[in-house]
Amino acid sequence: MSPSHVVEPTYQAIKRRLMTGDWPMGMRLEAARLADELGVSMTPVRDSLHRLVGERMVDFVHGEGFRVHRLSEIELRDMLELHLILLLAALATSLGSHEERPADAVPLVDSADRTARLFGSIARRSGNSELALAIASLGDRLHVARGSEASVIGETGTELDALEDAARGNQLMPAIRDLLLRYHERRAREAAAIVRSLAGGAN
Repeated sequence: MSPSHVVEPTYQAIKRRLMTGDWPMGMRLEAARLADELGVSMTPVRDSLHRLVGERMVDFVHGEGFRVHRLSEIELRDMLELHLILLLAALATSLGSHEERPADAVPLVDSADRTARLFGSIARRSGNSELALAIASLGDRLHVARGSEASVIGETGTELDALEDAARGNQLMPAIRDLLLRYHERRAREAAAIVRSLAGGAN
């Protein structure tokens, strides 16, 4: 294993590029090239890629090596369904008002980051660290789809505004539940189009 001070930044750099869709689905990830780009040896790159295989963000094919995970319509729908279930569980066990940690105040890069922060805040209110971790991990896998959904389903800012207001104001469970249901159902309806967008717009 590589020293943690090398592996962790390497892992985070590769994961971020996967989350933001820098590489197309199915693209081969060559450890040697990534090592050159990141200025590290191949060992931390391989360690990171194996870790990301475990997180289902990278696929490993015997005889072909590592490839960017190819998201399917069914998988996206299933992830959205599970994400909703986990968020509703977090809300049902919410401890009430919640002060955001300083790390949550960092500038957001895009709407996908904004969405991740919003759902992370809801998850942490449950007080259940395992539930919060599960929502965050699933959110990492959904991040690439969130980054392309605006081009498919249209403007999302107003929708996120409403969710943030509801969460910040500690609204009654039925109100937040309705917003979360509409959020996830809207994306589930367009799952096929979102996946096509990620694949380069192929019909």
